Amino acid sequence: MHRLWRAATVAALLLIAMPAAASAESSDVEFADSAPLAIPVGKPAPVTLVNNNTTVRYEVTVTATRTDGTSVASPATVDLAAGGVATVTVPALSPAGTEGFLVAVARAAGVAPVVARRPFRVSAAPAWKPSVADWRITSYRGAVLHGPYNATVPLAKDTSCGDTAVVVVGAVARPAGGTATVTATCRPGMTSVDLSLRGLDEAGDYAGKIDLAPDADGGELALTVRHTDDVVYPALLLLAGIALALVASWQSGRLTTLSRAREETFLVEADAAAAHQRFRAAAEGRSWRAYSFMASLQGRLEAVRRELRGLRWLFSEIDVDKGRYKELLDVLAEQRDLVDAWEPFAARLAALASARDAVTGESGLAAHADELLHGRELPSTGEVRPLVEEAERTESALLTWAADDRTVRSLLDLGVRLDGAVPAGRGQERLGRAVAAVRRISDDMRGAKDGPAYAELQVAGRLDEPGTELTALRQTYLGVLGGQSTVPDNGRAGPPARTADAPHTWDEVRETATAMARRAALSRRLRNALAFAAIGAVTVWTGLAALYFDRPFGTWQDYVAVLVWGFGTQTAIAVLAGALDRIIVGGSVVRA
Repeated sequence: MHRLWRAATVAALLLIAMPAAASAESSDVEFADSAPLAIPVGKPAPVTLVNNNTTVRYEVTVTATRTDGTSVASPATVDLAAGGVATVTVPALSPAGTEGFLVAVARAAGVAPVVARRPFRVSAAPAWKPSVADWRITSYRGAVLHGPYNATVPLAKDTSCGDTAVVVVGAVARPAGGTATVTATCRPGMTSVDLSLRGLDEAGDYAGKIDLAPDADGGELALTVRHTDDVVYPALLLLAGIALALVASWQSGRLTTLSRAREETFLVEADAAAAHQRFRAAAEGRSWRAYSFMASLQGRLEAVRRELRGLRWLFSEIDVDKGRYKELLDVLAEQRDLVDAWEPFAARLAALASARDAVTGESGLAAHADELLHGRELPSTGEVRPLVEEAERTESALLTWAADDRTVRSLLDLGVRLDGAVPAGRGQERLGRAVAAVRRISDDMRGAKDGPAYAELQVAGRLDEPGTELTALRQTYLGVLGGQSTVPDNGRAGPPARTADAPHTWDEVRETATAMARRAALSRRLRNALAFAAIGAVTVWTGLAALYFDRPFGTWQDYVAVLVWGFGTQTAIAVLAGALDRIIVGGSVVRA
């Protein structure tokens, strides 16, 4: 989620910082420049008019009028198209020192006339000589950097401005189309000329020649104007490209992880089918061959696949340590454990059958074993583990039951032999109590329904006291006549060792995998945190060096290139880092 928040923040900053359209109100027809116009004496004066109305075409008449309202020269006319720009040339004016206004009257059918004014002054032609032959101006458009930079041209040594003058000294043009008028302003006592530009539109390099001394030699100047966007826009867009690449990489990683989990569900299902085949082969001709949980396993795995598909487009991290994805991994690990335990379950059932055969007579424990040995389709995978554990407990109880039953029979047989040898009185009372206790234990043994119930009887402990009592009576009343006894001194025969032992580690796989995944995730996050700042800085700097510095910037193609640069650089670094990761840790780059 932190990566998505960073991407949204960069996008918002980008939208906020993009240049907004001008909102200042303007007249339908106006002069392109409102600054006072310096007109050289005896020379025509070109002035530019702009039609801000995109639907009306005007006929414009420009008249040079003194401050007292008298005309200085004959009017000049121009046809101004809707939304267009036109230049009209005012006839030569004289004498020097004349001041007034250029009055433009725009007329169109059905529309009220529009009047625009611009002050002028007739002065001697400027004779400014620059100290350089080439000059370069950078004009920025943006929120942080805006307007022309390096627009002051130094004059030659021992040259300075005369009277204050503002003169149109030429124009610059862009190869792809578009021109801009260049105006020079020189103030008394200054040794430099300030250049201003009017008409810069699209980004690009505008070039041309201007003349600061039209009536003398040495005033020519080759001028280049780079009209470009503020550096903040490409920098933000590079960051947006990085963020977009991170989001794409993040989502791709999520989909890859989910795809691998989905692949694991099919592998578990295939392994389960193979385990069932081996189980049935091992149980050929046995009553438990019908055991199966394939139908319930397939339904459970299909439910996991549906939930994995539901996680594809959620804006949530796929985390092996928490969340729904962890729960699904736990389900898969549990199903894998069940599959791994299924083939050994045949050996466990065989051991249970062997233990059952050793038990003679009727008993609840033997009946329970018979139920376990009768195979069936398990309706839920949740029954597999309890079934395996129940088979283990029942086998253990049966083995213990057989040993306990032999001990009980031996003690009862000893009691019968002692009944004829022990005299009446206290000895007979001791014998009766011991035999009765053994019979109660025997009845309880036959009444136990399952392994846990039999374990609760604690037969071994309960047989100690009557066994000791009967052993003492044998030694007292039978002595050597009693012969050799198969009953040990404690009255019990030791149970045989269990066979076909198949231990199961249900949780070890999941716990080990979770711990390793946690360590890998911590290492990955630390590495990413340390590398992200360096990657971002390198991407932004190389992007600006390749696409912004030393060239004009501002077209939509430029912005697309910057976005793709940030996206592609970040993606390439991520791919390279992933490949190196696998090489460094010793793994193969290509899966075998």
